[in-house]
Amino acid sequence: MASAMTLKKIVSSFLQWLGAFVAFVVALIVSSLIVPIPQNILNARPEAGFLVSPMDFLLNGAANGLIMVWAARRSSLKGLAMLAQLTVLSFGVQVFMTQIETAYFLPSFPLLKGNFELYRIVLRGFLTSVLFAGMVTLLTGGFSGKIRLQTAFSVTTHRAVRSGAWIALIYVILYFIFGYFVAWQWQDVRLFYGGSAELNSFFDQMRRTLMERPEIPVFQYFRGVLWMLCLIPLFLGFSGKRVELMVVSGLTLALLPTAQLSFPNPLMPANVSLAHFYEVSLSTGFFGALCAWFVPEDVHTTK
Repeated sequence: MASAMTLKKIVSSFLQWLGAFVAFVVALIVSSLIVPIPQNILNARPEAGFLVSPMDFLLNGAANGLIMVWAARRSSLKGLAMLAQLTVLSFGVQVFMTQIETAYFLPSFPLLKGNFELYRIVLRGFLTSVLFAGMVTLLTGGFSGKIRLQTAFSVTTHRAVRSGAWIALIYVILYFIFGYFVAWQWQDVRLFYGGSAELNSFFDQMRRTLMERPEIPVFQYFRGVLWMLCLIPLFLGFSGKRVELMVVSGLTLALLPTAQLSFPNPLMPANVSLAHFYEVSLSTGFFGALCAWFVPEDVHTTK
């Protein structure tokens, strides 16, 4: 009997993931029809990203389906509350957090300068997230009247402020360490961002970076706070154990911001996208797990 129930859960999870995979592709297509990509950017798009088609779609669909279905199946929320939870998770991590850094480094993206394409990217991403979150909520029974498990965690304002104040510093450290020892090791990355072909030492590069952009530690500190805030809806609705929450949070920040780099990208060469994939998936993935360990409190400890 127990084995039959386990098999049923495995089959149900697989079918929901498969449905979410298709839903993500549909959401991408529909949002691109509503907010089309300009022809000049389409013309500049290379034949492939760091993954050839259809492997790029497989990676994105698989990653989004896995994380969103996992979050939805473990969510204590339902209806519009679950829809909002999944939308914030998808849009915040996958679109908003990536595009604010694009805006910061805008001079490196000439196709985005002097037009509203960055805003259209954000709008297109928001529509994709809403459509995708709605379909995942439907697939996982979020709109049904079925009673769901109670959340296992809470996040108080005091806890969020106290944890966010120091954990964002960890993000800044991770950003610079992985930025240099992973991404900056690639000559293509150095040349793309206006650096030299020669690899400077870590301290020389840090000194040069801080001289050119003295505000960047502050900017990245607030990005660390925002990464944490994007995860709070997941924390508040999660009904599993903390170790599982750490895995989901880590995968969320590791894959959702980076899988999209596998698509053909007119804004950066494939090697630059691949370097950022390694850099960001490692650094933010670790940061996501760290947030899940320190930010949410067990419900029974707050009563």
